[in-house]
Amino acid sequence: MRKLALLVPLIVAVVAAGVLLQSPRADAEDVISRALDASTNASVQLGDYTWIEDAGIGIKLPPAPDAGGDFPRLLAGKRIDDSRSAALWELGKPGFAALQKKLEDDGASFGGSEPSPFRPRGRDDEITGHRGSITLPQGRNGIVVDWDAEGRKFALVIEDSSRNQAERRADELLREMVELPGVKPFGIAPLLNQGRYACVLNGWTRDGERFRLPSKQGWLSLRIFQVALTDFESVGRLQFELENKLDAAGFKRSAGMKPNIAGNEGFIGEYFGSDGYVQRIAYARLDGGYMVALMQAPEAQRDLLSAQMDDFAKSVADTGLGSSAAQRPLLFNNVRNIRCLAWQDGRRVRWGVLFDDSRNQPVLWRQEGIAWDMQMVHRGQVLKQRGGTINSSRALNPLVEPELRELPLAEDFEGDVELQLTVGGVRTKTTLTIK
Repeated sequence: MRKLALLVPLIVAVVAAGVLLQSPRADAEDVISRALDASTNASVQLGDYTWIEDAGIGIKLPPAPDAGGDFPRLLAGKRIDDSRSAALWELGKPGFAALQKKLEDDGASFGGSEPSPFRPRGRDDEITGHRGSITLPQGRNGIVVDWDAEGRKFALVIEDSSRNQAERRADELLREMVELPGVKPFGIAPLLNQGRYACVLNGWTRDGERFRLPSKQGWLSLRIFQVALTDFESVGRLQFELENKLDAAGFKRSAGMKPNIAGNEGFIGEYFGSDGYVQRIAYARLDGGYMVALMQAPEAQRDLLSAQMDDFAKSVADTGLGSSAAQRPLLFNNVRNIRCLAWQDGRRVRWGVLFDDSRNQPVLWRQEGIAWDMQMVHRGQVLKQRGGTINSSRALNPLVEPELRELPLAEDFEGDVELQLTVGGVRTKTTLTIK
């Protein structure tokens, strides 16, 4: 009876999931969202860095309380004491002259300026900036470095106890700064995978978890999901399972391509339903997790959608930031116990596995080439045997395609069977009465 009590909620969950997937859906985003919400992770840990999304810049300064308002606009800054501070400004169309006037109004005077190229963190090319000296009230000294990027103008202002100290501080901040190429005026650069990556969305605006782009015949929308590596064996399995759900909801794939996304082979599929919209979905395995990006538009804007998705895929770049903990693999050696759940489904037995750690708490893992072996035994005789290798705990989850692990039964067979399972050297067994 105890086993039956354990199996009833499992079977109810399986049936409920099947019913939900057969229900007609009007929105592809809702299908993807329902499938991935449990594994979407929007948290970002950047350590000492502030990521300025609407500029595509990461810098080791605290964020400004309010980066809005007129230009010049303070993006990030820090005041250590009355003689030491650092500030990052966006200058806008007025350019450097507006910042110069603002500082002169506060009592600063400017010296000469000269070209001063620098290379931000992770960039292969240099940015051509200009560096000049400033003298502030009470004899304080400072340095100003200004530069242009994609038609946008920025400046870093450093004041310190001496000009040499200000120079060293400016060099350090610029060397460690991340500046994502291609972010134009009115563009944004959202972070992905706990800050490990970012993308460029020129002309788009953030609307909560979504991004929107106005067009002549309606809005384009984009939502980006970040999925744990432990949730799927591979990016191919992720794509396969999501496409099955989309197909069940009435969305058919009409095209597919394999672009390079952040140095990895990705896939972009095009999907149509009956709602008058067309979707493009990008899948890629990145360091620290999978990415799924769903972009949709009215069917009349199919060409614009195609161009925007191509631009998005090309823009995904490694920032070199983010939490190192998010990138550490979850290895099988965390598993101390396995639990096999099995049930009869017609003339077959289906089964799945749950994994526990040393505290008997559920644990996920992701590791290549973990061997498994299942034997169905009756009165000491092996009736059926299956085996293979898997890459994640999800591959054997009872709710994930148990038909891949089914053991067929003879038409006239009845009685007790023992299921003997080994996964990665960890063994368990359970019994089942066949009727």
